[in-house]
Amino acid sequence: MSDDNDEIDEEDAEGEEGKKKGLPKIVLIGGLGAVILLLGAAAAFFLLSGGEDEHAVAEGEHGEEGGHYESAEASHSDAVYYYDLRDGDGTEETITTNIRSVDGRPVIVQFKLTFESSRDDLGPVLEEHVDPIMDQFIVFLRELREDDLYGSRGMQRVRLELLRRVNLAIEPAQVDAVWIQEFIIVD
Repeated sequence: MSDDNDEIDEEDAEGEEGKKKGLPKIVLIGGLGAVILLLGAAAAFFLLSGGEDEHAVAEGEHGEEGGHYESAEASHSDAVYYYDLRDGDGTEETITTNIRSVDGRPVIVQFKLTFESSRDDLGPVLEEHVDPIMDQFIVFLRELREDDLYGSRGMQRVRLELLRRVNLAIEPAQVDAVWIQEFIIVD
């Protein structure tokens, strides 16, 4: 009888060990499935909720003060306006300056900018401050080397620095973004 009880106890012990070995696998697979499900839900949330404002801008007409574009959605209260950099007589300003080259040869940079703002009254402010804006830009650009302008990372740094400098020149008014419309490097 004791042999029968020993056999039953051994079988129970083996069954419990088999259950213990199988339990971590189930927890691991279930946990992995839950993590994948959460990551998928987070990705779907970010993809579906992030793109609405980026496509809400539609083309409008250019006005005398440099023009602007308004939001296409009537229910969307945040309009976006675009202003070209213009001089005192209303002509579009082209920024031309020389920069340092690696080998000492003369390099000239030319570009045109557009400013983005949520304010519809920024055009006259920009026209009023064209000279300080140009001074800020020329001082910055003359310190650049030709290598600083190549690649998307270099252009992004230039855009961010131009944004900082235009906002310094027109304080307390603010520009939200600087867009480079034309960019030419002349050797």
